[in-house]
Amino acid sequence: MDPHSTIAEFSLVKGGLLFETERRLRRGPRKRHDLVWRALAFSAIGWLPLLLFTLPSGGATVNSLFMELQVHAQLLIALPVLLVAEPYIDCRLSAAVRQFLNSNLVATDGLQTFEEDARRVMRWRDSYVVEALLLILAYALTFIAPADASRSWTLSGDGYSMAGWWNLAVSQPLFRFLALRWIWRGVVWSAFLLRVSRLPLTLVPTHPDMMGGLGFLPLCQASFSPVVFSLAVVVAAYTSRVEPKGLSANPVAYVIPLMVIAAGAVVLVFAPMSFFVPQLVRAKRLGDEAFSKVASKHSRQFEHKWFRRGPEPELLGAPELSSLADIGTAFTLARKMRLFPWDLLALQAVVGSALAPLVLLLVVDRQFLAVLKFIHDGLR
Repeated sequence: MDPHSTIAEFSLVKGGLLFETERRLRRGPRKRHDLVWRALAFSAIGWLPLLLFTLPSGGATVNSLFMELQVHAQLLIALPVLLVAEPYIDCRLSAAVRQFLNSNLVATDGLQTFEEDARRVMRWRDSYVVEALLLILAYALTFIAPADASRSWTLSGDGYSMAGWWNLAVSQPLFRFLALRWIWRGVVWSAFLLRVSRLPLTLVPTHPDMMGGLGFLPLCQASFSPVVFSLAVVVAAYTSRVEPKGLSANPVAYVIPLMVIAAGAVVLVFAPMSFFVPQLVRAKRLGDEAFSKVASKHSRQFEHKWFRRGPEPELLGAPELSSLADIGTAFTLARKMRLFPWDLLALQAVVGSALAPLVLLLVVDRQFLAVLKFIHDGLR
């Protein structure tokens, strides 16, 4: 058996009770458009019965449902994104795991442990007990919230309407379960990176990414941006419910929660990068010492040959000039090596995903000029 078969088949998504249930129900090879139909099906299960149960109650109740932006954001935007993002995120994480081996970043005596850690991650992924607990937590979070009398579409007489019960029993738990499952996957992936950071790694101080060869990790972490966007959409929709006068009336009330989400997302998404700081510090210290010694020796020999020996050597085609430039470049890279793996593009992707719902709010509010004027006046 291939000793690296676990790495080749690594996946953070293809397992668990829900995945196995879907696989058995599908009964056939997966097609390219299946992902879209799957997202639409889950979204329809959560949202469409709410509309069907509300229609017989009349126009006022239907209007109350359509004014519930938070529900629509959860079931028609955030929920499909959580599902559609699965293959994209899984592909990036799997590629990152393979990159550790393809770039020879894991020392030979740590390869077996690396394999074992990958297998442990997939055992956690496949745990039916974990998914059952996440489902219980999703229901607990749903039923803890008290009934809101302002949401007339969920109430009928002294209790819940059919739409209200479906929202409590299916729609909200479904969304919360999918969101909690992504949070669990993030925890599992972070635990894997923590264990990898404790392995003997062969980081290269002169690597062009200036992160010892770990430059692929921040970009890998940025693949969680769709999850950040989904959660930010829900927060933005909730803010619009709390501030019914619109974005133009109180822009700060909308911007601050999303800024908090953006800051929190940056911390949570890139926090696992801190696990590698000790090894990066060690590699940089050793690299500075080694390259300083080599650069000093090379510079002395260069000066001796070019400035202290007899006739002046021929300049054209002299290999010493090229080697001096090469060692200078290597020394500069070693000195510029970052002690914390980060990438500006990855940072922009996460922050942009958290702030993107502002665009949706502007579309709903239809007050583009008023908001732009507010921003302009604030900058003056």
